[in-house]
Amino acid sequence: MIGAAGSDELIAIPDPVDRDDLRTLLRALLRLDEATVVRLTDGGDGRMRAWARTPFGALVVRGLGGTCPGGDVVSGADHLLTELDVLARGDLQGRIDPGMPLTSSWQGLLPLTDRFDVVEVVPAQVLLDLTEAGRETARANAGPAGLPPSLLDQETLTVGADGEDPVGVDMRTVFSVVMCGFIPERGGRAPEGEPVQVSTRGSWIRLDARYGTAFRHVDSLTLDPVR
Repeated sequence: MIGAAGSDELIAIPDPVDRDDLRTLLRALLRLDEATVVRLTDGGDGRMRAWARTPFGALVVRGLGGTCPGGDVVSGADHLLTELDVLARGDLQGRIDPGMPLTSSWQGLLPLTDRFDVVEVVPAQVLLDLTEAGRETARANAGPAGLPPSLLDQETLTVGADGEDPVGVDMRTVFSVVMCGFIPERGGRAPEGEPVQVSTRGSWIRLDARYGTAFRHVDSLTLDPVR
């Protein structure tokens, strides 16, 4: 809840729809990792981006209307969800306290989000089916340390196979897109024709679904700029 913090130190999400979107993302992230931290960055034109790193190793991001202190703040996902849950839906300013800054808890830098080359657009249902198959395999093979790296590192989707440089998408990225709720689905079925766009830039792979995007860095030696 808002305490002594000044208005310029608060996150502002005026639209209840945007607040609901952030709640949905935070709940999905916390189901995956109760210690998740979220980085909010300025997206321009009164919008911001909510970034998080999934336990599978991919970065995910969802855009929403709002502003954040200094244009960049790192907060605990659990803290943000609590703040949103106590905020009245009819609040016209939607101001919430980001809590104690957790900048030191953010591991890694953010990829640039422009100049990606589209490789292929695939049916969202393909990713849902791959995730269900992966869950079945995980239930049969998960040990005390969690999911086996061999499952997560497996390239389960190849796009651009007709071109000179086909791109393999691993389960880490597929799991991240689906389990963060970025694909609309009911009972394991996506709407007919629902697309997911696969793009690349250098050593980054990007999957754009209706409700969010996943980035996966597949080569630690990339020379692409980050921030």
